[in-house]
Amino acid sequence: MTFLLSVSVLAAVYVAMYGLERLPGLRFRPLPFRRRYFTTDVAWYGVAVAITAVSVFVLQPVISKLAIEPIARNVAAMPTVARVLLAFLLFDLISYTVHRALHRYDALWSFHKVHHSTLQLDGLAQTRAHMCENMLRFVPGQIVMFLIGIPIAEVAPVLAFAAIYGVFDHSNLGINFRWAEALFVTPRLHRRHHVPSSSHQNFGPVLTIWDRMLGTFVSLDTAADEQFGVPGEVDTYPQRFDKAVRRPMLDVRQAVRNRRAPRPLEPSG
Repeated sequence: MTFLLSVSVLAAVYVAMYGLERLPGLRFRPLPFRRRYFTTDVAWYGVAVAITAVSVFVLQPVISKLAIEPIARNVAAMPTVARVLLAFLLFDLISYTVHRALHRYDALWSFHKVHHSTLQLDGLAQTRAHMCENMLRFVPGQIVMFLIGIPIAEVAPVLAFAAIYGVFDHSNLGINFRWAEALFVTPRLHRRHHVPSSSHQNFGPVLTIWDRMLGTFVSLDTAADEQFGVPGEVDTYPQRFDKAVRRPMLDVRQAVRNRRAPRPLEPSG
């Protein structure tokens, strides 16, 4: 029941944002109501729901039993608000770390390219993520929360908030939220992450503090004519769902072949 409620609320958020971010007074760029590759991202949304179901009904019952007892007892003694805040901070930090790793390592980047392949950034583009990336994004944070003794009833709202916030910071909203950027990621900041020239910056999912502390923060406006997409593959990375699902494995296979190939001999003398 809780799972169905969460999915319903998130779907309502997507629908509401999809309308709001196209209104002339609120939008960053003009976007048609039915933009290109709309059905592609709806398909990715279905994948995300399926992966979430696996996480909730298969993984959570197992990993929720991994609590480290001495730590869990101390965490259980904390006030509920403090415990939820701790869970959120940990999950956000781990999400930042995982996101940075997705950009740093070739095999992981092969899967993360799917997310960066979107050419028109809006709330629905948040759904465009390979199933392997979805697991990498959400499972490590859950494991840590359960290890320190955060109960499922408090893990769920943290995950729901992160998912809803992702719709917001991927949105096409052009409203000035600079007053919040000392602490929070805004659509303006995350937009830079989807511009190829600055895609290895602004990794934070909700908070900007990790980017600021670790030197990956950039505060730049995105020009009206700047493109979104995979660096070096803006025009060539597949947009259709069926091709994009298979592409990461092809990229990983090619990367393995390249590493196994003998290096050319250096000229002697």
